[in-house]
Amino acid sequence: MGLSPTQFAAISPLTKLYISIPLRRIGGGSNTFAHNFERWAKRHGHQIVLDIATAERAFVIAHKATEEQLERARQSRCRIVHRLDEHFEPNEDEYRRQKHAQIIALNRYADVTVFQSQFVFENVYPHIKPQEYCIIHNGSDPKVFRPPRQPGQNIGHVTWGVGDKKRLDLLFDVIERMPNERFWLVGRHQELPLPFRQLPNVVLRGQRSRRQMPEEYRRMKMLFFPSENDPCSNTVIEAILSGVPVCYHNSGGTPELVKDCGEPLENLEQLLSDLNTYRSRCRTRTDLHFSRVAERYMQV
Repeated sequence: MGLSPTQFAAISPLTKLYISIPLRRIGGGSNTFAHNFERWAKRHGHQIVLDIATAERAFVIAHKATEEQLERARQSRCRIVHRLDEHFEPNEDEYRRQKHAQIIALNRYADVTVFQSQFVFENVYPHIKPQEYCIIHNGSDPKVFRPPRQPGQNIGHVTWGVGDKKRLDLLFDVIERMPNERFWLVGRHQELPLPFRQLPNVVLRGQRSRRQMPEEYRRMKMLFFPSENDPCSNTVIEAILSGVPVCYHNSGGTPELVKDCGEPLENLEQLLSDLNTYRSRCRTRTDLHFSRVAERYMQV
């Protein structure tokens, strides 16, 4: 059954916490969540432990654990929170089939399942049907990702992946179609067969570290985000907190994240014509502050 707000437990002080993935300097998605959560936990007096059997609360990220680990956690009465940011599809390749089979196996050990968006819930719930679950969007640190004094002048794009669902073909097309706009591309664009470097209105920034990303967003006047069926994008959240409106593919969990802080791809011109209105809406999005997200994770 879904958890109502009254069913969220009080946050216990000085809890020993386990996060199931190692941290990296560069990357998005689950790694960013783990980084943000570890920083928040240490600030609030919680202890991060490396052995799941010594934890009081374990945060299992998707398939990043073993059944043996979760059995040990269960025996030590550790509360297991399974965080899911996935999209199950028919006719998946072998890697995704194995990944999703592992998620289903691990979820049997979970005390509560957290779906990252309504989209993720509707897509994944039929495959696992947990008894206790809730939906908690991602968040980020507004002290790190904050609007600049003067808005950026570029249309931005950020990607840590190069798969077909990123729809980088749509990005390439819009760059060619808008020669008078400058595009600020952060991530792995140089690895693609699409010749981004040959376009005269493109600045290729390459992969940037987590510490460098806030300044990259401050160079943008809007974010172009054509990814299809993205479950719950950290990039979108970081952009909004940075005061950067989002032009997005109207699929996946992205619309429920953006709300009125942007427009679907087909309304790009409308967004560009009224950026100040959308920027002002971005400044009101306290629901995306990571402290609120972390507190809910500690309460489930």
